[in-house]
Amino acid sequence: MNKTLLLLLAFACPAAFAADTGTDTIKAQSQAMIRQAGHICDTVQGVYPAAFGGSVTVVCDDDRRYVIKNKSGNFVVEKAE
Repeated sequence: MNKTLLLLLAFACPAAFAADTGTDTIKAQSQAMIRQAGHICDTVQGVYPAAFGGSVTVVCDDDRRYVIKNKSGNFVVEKAE
């Protein structure tokens, strides 16, 4: 599960995904990670890679935003500011 998201974090070109909100697989994996971290995420509207890689922003339920970061191979979920 985490391999797909890791590849997105490591190799994603933000320009290629600018108009895309993420595949169903990426959305499902992101949602699972957010829920495992104890946050609420019923529906994922989009998954957006950071401009310089290393993290993705996930929009859930229209008003919740989370950032998933890769820290030395461990994924960390934080509320976006």
